[in-house]
Amino acid sequence: MRKNHQYIERQPKVESNIMIRAGIISTAVYVPPQKFTADELVRMGADRNVLDKWGIQEIHIADKETATDLEAIAGLAAIEKVGLHPKDIELIIGTTTLAERLNPPNVMLTQHKMGATNAGVFQIDMSCGGSLPAMTTADALIKTGQYKNVLLVGSCVGRRVIDYTDPAVFAVIGDGASAALITEVDSNCGFISSCLQADGSHWYHTGIEVRQPRNPQLADDPSEQLYFYIDFNESNACSSANRYILESVPKCVNTLLEKEGVNKQDIDWVIPHQNIKPIFGAWMKKLRIPEEKVIYTNYKYGNIGAANIWANLEEGLVKQKIKKGDLILFVVQGSGFAVGSMLMRWSK
Repeated sequence: MRKNHQYIERQPKVESNIMIRAGIISTAVYVPPQKFTADELVRMGADRNVLDKWGIQEIHIADKETATDLEAIAGLAAIEKVGLHPKDIELIIGTTTLAERLNPPNVMLTQHKMGATNAGVFQIDMSCGGSLPAMTTADALIKTGQYKNVLLVGSCVGRRVIDYTDPAVFAVIGDGASAALITEVDSNCGFISSCLQADGSHWYHTGIEVRQPRNPQLADDPSEQLYFYIDFNESNACSSANRYILESVPKCVNTLLEKEGVNKQDIDWVIPHQNIKPIFGAWMKKLRIPEEKVIYTNYKYGNIGAANIWANLEEGLVKQKIKKGDLILFVVQGSGFAVGSMLMRWSK
């Protein structure tokens, strides 16, 4: 005869981490020493008007340095600033504009070059916009108590896929890397919330692929190669891609601010991925946020893709613009297109 057993459902014991807040406590940027000045770029065929309009004074070029070399230097600098050792890092999240190989991801080799032997790793590649989903992921992992010290590294070695027959492209893309160390911070500081949006119908409009140069008649070698490309331009102002570029970030920011009940007037600083001044200038105009609140580094780095966000944040810290308690708005936009916005209150 089968006995009747009273079944009592037992709930697993869960430790509450409600009070844990995660935030950035250190940043670093590294660009290779070799560079092109604006005058050199013009002699190479760049349009002086484009350089002046975009505010580009120089860009840096990786010669023998690889993406993981740049990432490792930036990563080590970020953790050394706060007195940590590479072995104190528990997780490294990488993001890059151009991977060294299709497989395995950069972050594996970056971890090795840093000597961060206790760190797990994974890669989030969303072209130029990978920094924001990387921050969102690190925020969640720390808030749930799974990790304490998470290092984010981003890089761009886009000069290696530059189409020198496309003046607008080769005048702005630079090489460099940046890093951000994320850990637990004071309860009234750190990351607040984020918003991620996308429209994959623009997947074909910009990216890196094997193709002919834009102007084959101007190329030393007109054969198909791996090139960074943009298949639209400012003169085609009615194109859906241009409209999305100008409208998507303000829309994403408004969604985030409405969700969190934050007024635009309360934002102290805007840190954009996009180092092209006319583009982030158009975003700020639509948002009615003064351009003086934007911190950017286009004049000395150009556009370093996935490394822009933390390089721009580092700029604000080095110049002592950002103070404890300041409310920071991050905004990104990457090929595809994917956009994101994130709020963080500075903790140091």
